[in-house]
Amino acid sequence: MAENKSNVGVLYGVLGLLAVVLAVAVYMLLDTRKNLNIVSEDLAEKTEFFRIERDSLEGELRNIYFRYDSLETDNLEIQIEMKQQQVKIDRLISIQADDAYKIKMYRREMETIRTVLRSYIVQIDSLNMKNQELMAENIQLRNVERRLTSEKEQLLEDKDQLEEIKDLATTLQASEINLVLLNKRDKEISRIRSAVKVRIDFILRANKVATAGEKLLFLRIVRPDEVVLGSPDLDMLEVDGEQIPASASRVVAYENEDLPVSIFWINDGEIVPGEHRVELYTDGKITGISSFVLK
Repeated sequence: MAENKSNVGVLYGVLGLLAVVLAVAVYMLLDTRKNLNIVSEDLAEKTEFFRIERDSLEGELRNIYFRYDSLETDNLEIQIEMKQQQVKIDRLISIQADDAYKIKMYRREMETIRTVLRSYIVQIDSLNMKNQELMAENIQLRNVERRLTSEKEQLLEDKDQLEEIKDLATTLQASEINLVLLNKRDKEISRIRSAVKVRIDFILRANKVATAGEKLLFLRIVRPDEVVLGSPDLDMLEVDGEQIPASASRVVAYENEDLPVSIFWINDGEIVPGEHRVELYTDGKITGISSFVLK
């Protein structure tokens, strides 16, 4: 009987111990579950944080990528370097940054790319400024060139005008031109039927700027039908680069003073009634002109 009571006591002791162990195990299980929930919530918070951080960094990288796109430069070297930076951005965006280390690397690389972008902006601004300065200098040079060209053209025009003025100033002029018909006894007559000579009298006017010395004078008598009365020696003179026939010629000594001159033409029967034009030339330029009606 006593042995039975002893066995029951041991059994109750074991059961009590098992109950304590079970209670401790349940407590530890509940505590562990609680800790797991806390860790899970913390992990979820960190994962969400990393996702938000990654998305933010990706957004900044895409903005930087577009900034590179918006930069314009003609510098081929800078264009190649900017394309390389965009390739680097694409590679970074493709990385799934899901932990602190990757996020840190992500941010470090992004700051490097941003720094490079700022350096390109400074370089491009500097190049653009230099280009603007060069364009302004080119415009100024073109304006100067146009002004110099205009001044040169004006100088040439002024020179041509001065040459014309000089040419006019040095051209000898004949005045008081008169046509006289002469018979075989050198008497003045009024009708052409008895005329054997024609004498053209005129005064070669004084000209202080003309060159003094011997002057070859040409006479042209033009009939009403525009036929030039010829000369026995077939005299020709050059006017504006063209050779034209003359009726007679004479050399005189000109001393820049008024000089009375007479030139004769021998009538070979070509003279006809009507208005005749008398032209005088010196140095290839018209010296005087007048008209006479012959009967």
